[in-house]
Amino acid sequence: MNTRKTVVLTGGRAPSTLELARLMDQAGHRVVMAESARFHLGRASRAVSRTYQVPPPRQQPDEYIQALKKIMEQEKADLLIPTCEEIFYVSRGLEQLVNAGRVLTEGIDVLRSLHDKWSFGQLAGKVVGATVPITKRIESEEQMREALKHASGSVVLKPVFSRFASQLRIVHDPVSASSGDLPAISKQQPWVVQEYIKGRQLCSYAVAHNGQLALYADYETTYTAGQGASIHFSYANHPGVREFVSRFVDVQQFSGQIAFDFMEDLEGKLYVIECNPRLTSGIHLFADQMQAVEAFFGKKCEVIVPRGNQPFMLGMAMLAYGLPAVRNVAEGKRWLRDYLESRDVLWRNSDPLPYFYQLRMLADLAKQRLQTGKSMLECSTSDIEWNGEE
Repeated sequence: MNTRKTVVLTGGRAPSTLELARLMDQAGHRVVMAESARFHLGRASRAVSRTYQVPPPRQQPDEYIQALKKIMEQEKADLLIPTCEEIFYVSRGLEQLVNAGRVLTEGIDVLRSLHDKWSFGQLAGKVVGATVPITKRIESEEQMREALKHASGSVVLKPVFSRFASQLRIVHDPVSASSGDLPAISKQQPWVVQEYIKGRQLCSYAVAHNGQLALYADYETTYTAGQGASIHFSYANHPGVREFVSRFVDVQQFSGQIAFDFMEDLEGKLYVIECNPRLTSGIHLFADQMQAVEAFFGKKCEVIVPRGNQPFMLGMAMLAYGLPAVRNVAEGKRWLRDYLESRDVLWRNSDPLPYFYQLRMLADLAKQRLQTGKSMLECSTSDIEWNGEE
């Protein structure tokens, strides 16, 4: 029996997608990449047999779905796995795509409730029974000033729909915050005011089918690009995190990829912060672990977890973001140790070109930054991000 499958991946710009492509290729499957960015890591990888440039989903959502459907039909795809924030556009066009093959995502109503930081907090706290920070939904500057006025301590401000903590603000003296410090807020662009939890940040990544975990990893966020995007990963094996993830997917009978962010306070109490219902950096913890791909096809087996605790990193990001964040000698020694002991997620002896191709991608993002005035992180998602649009 032929077990070789054709898998279509979107989001080829992301290192995590490259990791998944390499895993699929190592396991003997054929990988096709559909990406709206002209320059992306998958384009340079030996693990990808063919790439297609598709319309940008944020600007041309209907054309994007039609292009994906055509690719799935032409390539006789067994499975489409959306990986980055274009998953929301895929989910919205799910009815059209499932006629061409299997798609690993829930419908848009489910994903919306998870991506929305307010509704997810309500779901995690009231339905699943998790501990969540005190959070208020804000739809006007007046509501924001009122919430800050009555805050009992430091708070976090962030849009209901956002990514990588790119617009996150921590206000340590909310009562004294001036109007000039407040973001633009409206009913169409709501924010949340959330209790600030001091402690260590943890993240999880999982694949589930009908409420059952198939693949699971969690890791501590020590180094980030900006305030949110992790650039260093090692398996934490945190029992409280795993217990929540298992309970959540069971209660929701969830199928697909799902990731969560947590804060563990100084007393060890675990708070659930937000959800990303897509592929995340947690996949790097399964590097060269070919068995991991079975989870994406829904094969029944024991929950697959990372082997060992080998640390991984985005090497260039560790130099660009991690090193400048060092504040003293002790932190400098820790950074050097972590840098020397970690494996770069982009480098493979058998697939070296993506490591060098990241420079071409960075050059293109730098050009976009000059043209638009946005940060490079914002430019990297400008054609795929989803902010609750109907």
